[in-house]
Order: sequence, then C-alpha cells, then structure tokens
Amino acid sequence: MPFHAKARLFVTGRKQLLDKIKHQLAGDPRPKVWIHCASLGEFEQGRPVMEAFRQQYPSLSLVLTFFSPSGYEVKKNDSCADHVFYLPLDSRRHARLFLDIVQPRCALFVKYEFWYHYLAALHKRAIPAILFSAIFQPRHPFFKWYGGLYRKMLTFYRQLFVQDEASMRLLEKLQIRKVQIAGDTRFDRAARVLGQDKRFPSVERFGANSRLIVAGSTWQEDAVLLAGVLRNLPPHYKLLIAPHNTGESDINKVKELFPEHCLWTDDEERLAQSRVAIVHTVGQLAYLYRYADVVWVGGGFTRSGIHNAIEPAVFGKPLFWGPVYARYREAAELIAAGAAASLERPEALLQALSDEDALLRMGNRASAYVQSQLGATEKIMRYISEKCLLITE
Repeated sequence: MPFHAKARLFVTGRKQLLDKIKHQLAGDPRPKVWIHCASLGEFEQGRPVMEAFRQQYPSLSLVLTFFSPSGYEVKKNDSCADHVFYLPLDSRRHARLFLDIVQPRCALFVKYEFWYHYLAALHKRAIPAILFSAIFQPRHPFFKWYGGLYRKMLTFYRQLFVQDEASMRLLEKLQIRKVQIAGDTRFDRAARVLGQDKRFPSVERFGANSRLIVAGSTWQEDAVLLAGVLRNLPPHYKLLIAPHNTGESDINKVKELFPEHCLWTDDEERLAQSRVAIVHTVGQLAYLYRYADVVWVGGGFTRSGIHNAIEPAVFGKPLFWGPVYARYREAAELIAAGAAASLERPEALLQALSDEDALLRMGNRASAYVQSQLGATEKIMRYISEKCLLITE
C-alpha cells in the first residue's frame, strides 16, 4: 500500500544518514547555506529563494533537506541545490552532529517547519535561522494554552517572513517582533513560469477552435462535477483534465467518466479529434494552464481543500473550484478580487460559463492580483544579504 511504501522510505532513507551527509559534504569546501522543506509543496515555495542564491551567490553551496519522502524522492537530484538529503530526526544529538557537519552560514525554513532541537542548536550557535512564506492562524498551537514549546521555538528565529498582516498581528500578540510581511514566494515562482515560453504543440492543436477547460489536480468529486458540466455544453467545449493522483486505478476512474477521452500523450491526430484529454503524467500542469479559457482547480471537495490556484492565476484565467478553500489565503483573496468563484453544482458552473464578459473580467482581475503579490523573494534575499551573509560577490 502507498502509506507503507512511504513509511518504508521514511525509515530506510535515514539509515546511516549522518555518515552519508558527512561523506558527501567532505568533498565540498564551499561555505554552506541550509534550506529545509517539509515536502514537495514547500519545495516549490522555496525554489525562488534557492534560484536567487544560485544567481547572487554562486560561491555558496546549498544544502537542501526534506522531512517527507514525497519531497525527497522527487527532488533528490534537482539542480536547485548542491546536496539533497533527508533531515535526520529531531533530537539534540542529531542537531548537534548535523550542524557540526554542515556548518551553515544561515538556515532557512519554509512555511511550516518547527523542529525544537535544530532551532535551539542554531540559536545557541548564533547561526541565523529564517522562516519564510509563513502563515499563522488562530487554530495553530502557538496560540493555544498548551503551545508553550511552540511559542519558545518562535523566539529562536532571527527573522520571520509572513504572508499577510493577519499573521503578523497574531505574532505581535505573543510579543514576537522580528517579523516582516513579505508575501508568498509561490507568486514569484509562478511569474517565472509565465515568462518561460514552454509550449506543447499537441495541446495547441487539441484546443484549436475550441473553448478549453483545464482542470488541475482534480479528485474524483471534481471529475464527476466536470463530467456533468461537459454533457451539457456545446461540442466546441473541450476538457484537459489533470488528476491529482496519477496511479493506474485513479486514471481508470477518470476514463470511465469520460467515454470520449484520450491520453494527452496520444498521437496528435487522435488528440485533436477527442473532446477530453487526460494528463496522466506529472510536472507539466503549471505550463498547461497557458492554454485554458477557463480553469477548474481541484481539491475543493476534500478535507484539505483546493490545490495551487496561483499557477493558473498568473496566466490571467478565470478560476473556479469547490467549497473547501478557506485555509488558503490566496483563494479567499482571489474570490474577493472577483477573479474566482467557489461552486458546488454543475448548474452553477454552466451558468458561469455562459457569461463571456464576466469571464474576461475574472481573468483580468486574476492577473492583476498576481502582479500585486510579487516581490517576496527580493525582500527575503535583501534581508539575508544584509543581515546574515558577511560575503560579497
């Protein structure tokens, strides 16, 4: 089962881990910067900062660690970092040995990473620890009666870069003052994707002379809604659907809902003649949003909520998703800006698709919203350059 496979990787990936780290770093005498991500989503938030380090400080060596196998196994060979490892489990001994080996000039943590012994050891050694793209909500343990240990960890950070004013206000109530509103680095990442002229001619042909709905990171509930919508739309509407899970059984469930389907990797002639194309591979979705006339963001019928709405918003697309989105700041703000809508029934999406002028306004507002959110990476790097790194390039 997938859970057991992930658990096995979690354990086996950490066997003799400190020896592996020591051996690998022994051949790299450059000064180190350590950046830690919980998993794949946090990696995408950290990527713009890592790319900025690459550009501004080529003499530094980036050491990237992951807590989760779903991050490490996918990105262990990524060129964003010089060295990629699992993070040894949080203990006083592991923290001491890890820092002895890496000796980082500074340590960067992405969004939701609080490991007591690592943070305490960094603080004791006066190594600057930075948290960025963070967001704090009243439901978090920092703001509960039992959250004393979590509150103490906040004091170990040299600086916290938060996404919004609400987070800063919550931290002020705890007398945490070393806080700056920088925004979310995912916007900077999405803007870079917009600037890359990465195209898929087969998809261009598939969507030619059509109104193309691109549905990203969908779950079964999303696919069921979209199937009901497509049955009631004119033939010139097409669907490009990218399921969140791309295992064989998950793809087969999507195929059953759309008899007129093909796979997006099928030959161009078959793709052009099909009404539904299923994206059964990973890594392309952020670029495929370029071709959409309308975007459906999946996950809004699951407990965890919608997936990344920033990636399609950067292309100036009208956005729709299911009812579960409140945990995501950008989703609420996109709706407030008139760039997106939360819908629960096929009839509501059909009605929205019938108003072309409203869709155009939504797309323009999505683009404007993204533009207003850019610049987090620059703010973070300016602080690190001025306060943490005593080197010049």
